[in-house]
Amino acid sequence: MISDQDVARYRRDGFIVVPDVVSAADIADLRRVTDEFVESSRKSGQHTDVFDLEPGHSAEQPRLRRIKTPHLHHPVYARMVKHPKIVAVLQKLWGPNVRFDLSKLNLKAAGFGSPVEWHQDWAFYPHTNDDLAAVGIMIDDVTPDNRSLLVIPGRH
Repeated sequence: MISDQDVARYRRDGFIVVPDVVSAADIADLRRVTDEFVESSRKSGQHTDVFDLEPGHSAEQPRLRRIKTPHLHHPVYARMVKHPKIVAVLQKLWGPNVRFDLSKLNLKAAGFGSPVEWHQDWAFYPHTNDDLAAVGIMIDDVTPDNRSLLVIPGRH
């Protein structure tokens, strides 16, 4: 799945991008289910145990910021937290002892969205060592024009 050079790059830079780990069919399922959650959020007038809403959210214009613990709310998301190819990448990085902690799905729709200022997630995850990773599955194209995630290589 990844090479020894990828592992070295990860250790040097603090991140790697591994294309095509998740199939196009799985991505289509994730998009479909996410659209269903956006549609369902129309019924919510406030944050719930499933939804964080953007300011201005309404039934007419749903503005969903985050789906909390999506793996607990739909089997398509649940499959991703145990996806064999994702687990294989993590095991190549750290060995066989890989543990899942939490999930969330952040949405950044065009035309609105609260800013997420420059930050580091380190302080927000309980841990006893630094063998942890955030695994992102991009279900839409990510380009500089739509404000993709920015990282500084080697600053981990």
